[in-house]
Amino acid sequence: MLIALRISFIKPFLACLTLVLFCQTASAQDNLHKWEVKPHVGIQQSRFAWSIAGNAAGTSPNVLSELIWKNLKGPGFGLDIKYNITERLSIKATNQYNSITKGEAEDTDYADDNRQSAFYFDLLNANKGYLYNANLLLSYQLVKFGNFNINPIAGLSYNQQKFHLLESANNPDSKGLNSTYVARYKGFDFGAELVLKMQKFSIGATVLSGFYTYSAKANWNLIPDFAKPVSFTHKANSFSLSGDINLAVPLNKSLGVEVDYKIDNINTYSGVDKAYFNSRPTEETQFNGASFRKNAVLLGLNFSF
Repeated sequence: MLIALRISFIKPFLACLTLVLFCQTASAQDNLHKWEVKPHVGIQQSRFAWSIAGNAAGTSPNVLSELIWKNLKGPGFGLDIKYNITERLSIKATNQYNSITKGEAEDTDYADDNRQSAFYFDLLNANKGYLYNANLLLSYQLVKFGNFNINPIAGLSYNQQKFHLLESANNPDSKGLNSTYVARYKGFDFGAELVLKMQKFSIGATVLSGFYTYSAKANWNLIPDFAKPVSFTHKANSFSLSGDINLAVPLNKSLGVEVDYKIDNINTYSGVDKAYFNSRPTEETQFNGASFRKNAVLLGLNFSF
């Protein structure tokens, strides 16, 4: 997990650093250039769900198996690095990691369409895992009305999430259960930032939409027929809509305190589920899609130099 996390952090950071160094070399005499570094901590609550159909046509039934992770909570930390290339143009690399320390998961199988005639249900522990996201964003101050700015934003985004299904004290059959589902989103973000700067504080609101490719792999450790460590995979496309409300209060010319409230919504469309077995060929069925929701509150210190 740590290796994957480091790789996902290094890629966007190196890309950001390369561009920043290029711009700094090209305009070394520009006194407007300024770095902003913001470490932050916070808490999050999230929900994630996906389902598959009974066959590749999406029928028999239209929802065969459904997994819902809910009430996922845990602390987090992150680091934002911003470089003001000119007075209007800036580039920012953001990284945020949240651990999952509390949560539960519902696993349900259905015999008939529209989630009817459930023949299997289990409520499992899910108090393990993580959520990670990284962005590389380019922002331009397009409009300025006094203290009010409108800044279009475009950039790259990477999200990685790991969810667990763990044994439940209420179900003796789940003893030894430690199944995992790892999801990855890669794509582009577009949006805008609205900023109101006052003498003693500033308020910002950012809205971003994203278009991602979605891939996931699972390790279902207690089902003998499934191959290990990859029992099945999912591939599809996703659409993201996220928002951020920021309150910044400067303490002096180079230090400020900031509070952020973030909302992330990612909807994944239908795609392909491939199941891998030990003693029979790979089987394909319809992946019905997935949904991810997260709310987070962050507290950070902004260092400018």
